[in-house]
Amino acid sequence: GYIYPRWVDLLGFNFGYPLFNFYPPLVYYIGELFHLVGFSLTWSIKLTFILGIFLSAYGIFLLSKKFISRTFAYLASVFYTYFFYHGVLIYVRGALSEFFTLAIIPYLFLGIENLRDNPNLKNSVLLGVVIALLVLAHPLIAFPTLIYIGFFFIFYLLLYSFKRIRWFGYSLFSSFIGLSLSAFYWLPSMLERKFTLVENILTKELASYNVHFICIQQFLTSNWGYGGSISGCNDGLTFQIGKSHILALLLSILGVGLFILQRHSRPARLAKRDRESADPRFHGDDFKTKHIYYYSFFLFLTVFSLFMTTSYSLFIWNNVSYLSYLQFPWRFLTFTSLFISLTSAYGIYLLFISLGNIKNKKNLMRLLVVVYGVLTIYFAGRYFVPQKYIPKSDKELTSFEEIAWRVSRSTFEFSPKGIITTKSSLNTTIPNIRMIDIVKNPFEILSGKPEVKIIKNKFKVKEFYISTNKPINFRLNTFNFPGWKAYLNGKNINILDNNDFKLITVKIPSGDNKLAFKFENTFIRIVGNYISIFSVGGIILLLLFFKLKKIKS
Repeated sequence: GYIYPRWVDLLGFNFGYPLFNFYPPLVYYIGELFHLVGFSLTWSIKLTFILGIFLSAYGIFLLSKKFISRTFAYLASVFYTYFFYHGVLIYVRGALSEFFTLAIIPYLFLGIENLRDNPNLKNSVLLGVVIALLVLAHPLIAFPTLIYIGFFFIFYLLLYSFKRIRWFGYSLFSSFIGLSLSAFYWLPSMLERKFTLVENILTKELASYNVHFICIQQFLTSNWGYGGSISGCNDGLTFQIGKSHILALLLSILGVGLFILQRHSRPARLAKRDRESADPRFHGDDFKTKHIYYYSFFLFLTVFSLFMTTSYSLFIWNNVSYLSYLQFPWRFLTFTSLFISLTSAYGIYLLFISLGNIKNKKNLMRLLVVVYGVLTIYFAGRYFVPQKYIPKSDKELTSFEEIAWRVSRSTFEFSPKGIITTKSSLNTTIPNIRMIDIVKNPFEILSGKPEVKIIKNKFKVKEFYISTNKPINFRLNTFNFPGWKAYLNGKNINILDNNDFKLITVKIPSGDNKLAFKFENTFIRIVGNYISIFSVGGIILLLLFFKLKKIKS
């Protein structure tokens, strides 16, 4: 019943968990839309994956069409969709949020290109919305995306001559829109993580970036597996680029080489024609210079993305502290998948251009795209399969034991700092709790035998009627986390949490009392909420203004 449930019960070993105060919510909203129209929880997740596949394929198709022909944009779409890391995210890691960033990132760079091409308010707002969606899908991927946005800005400034102040202003406005729309999530997430175990668990132990660099030979060959990432070169999951993708990249480099040679060996008459049809944005260079510059730029981004996954980039990781939250350097394969697909299709397109006016050239292009695309799907698609099928119902997957124990053991990094912990067999920090220690009752009486009636037991509001003939200590079996407040007969009372799991404890006087616990928004959550609400309102007003202006004209 909550529009944005920052706190959820059952998780956190049934002590509750500030899940959506820290976990990006976008894919859960998408899954819930499928669930609301009647699909099961399991099928809602599957349909979210399926939607992401189609959005990513179409997104890179639109992006590629900005630079190459429609035919080769289809090839880029195949390369991107069937890049091995795509399959790893779906079938090995099941990383739904991270997977969905691959569906959003092509639209981000498409929006950047559109804004450069036509800097106006409409393109600025659209780019801002895409930025917000990326942050709400996976902020850890959104952060390194800033590096690539910076590369694009430098590239445009070096290559183009245009109204830079206007473009720069609209770009800043896009960033403002993106950050303000998503402020309800990222602002509390950044400023309140200090109250959790995340700093010690994610960045200093098993998920330390030092452990998860890719060995170069793994790009060429590494066995497909359904295991995890470990130190060294024998990971349980593959990091290979794929033979068809590597061959396509080599063909693209060959194609650009021939394209450059053909360009410099053109007769004077044709060279003059090129100059006369030159794009004025390129300072008088012939139009083909654009292709060389763009291809080289995308090739650089491909190489840079691969470089960031290897230990050779350790000096960057050590000096950019926030990168540690990314945890796994191989997450840069997200960007590799995009740019190697775009670069490969781009170079093969230029290869065909350099062939000149050969007979049936268009049909040959289509034939190559179909054959290479089918072969890529055949060889890579064989790996896009689950390890095994587990026949489980929604009821089984949402049982008390499943959520309060199994799932809680795998995701507890946002539990309150200060709870009692121990070391696992892998020498990592885990909460010091056993399955038999998990309590099912929402409360516990530490002394006395009062009469207690549960009035309400929702995620964010828990109310009790208590009748006792002497003072008692009442413990709510819920983690104490910023936002929880206790009210006795409508008046705020102090919360104590000096126990092993920082569980909410209050003192109750004798008599008949109404006790309420409420998970309220902190100041920073309120600020984030209002920023996002005003941003949505502002965008609606802008759309109405331009709609009315259009009607009037």
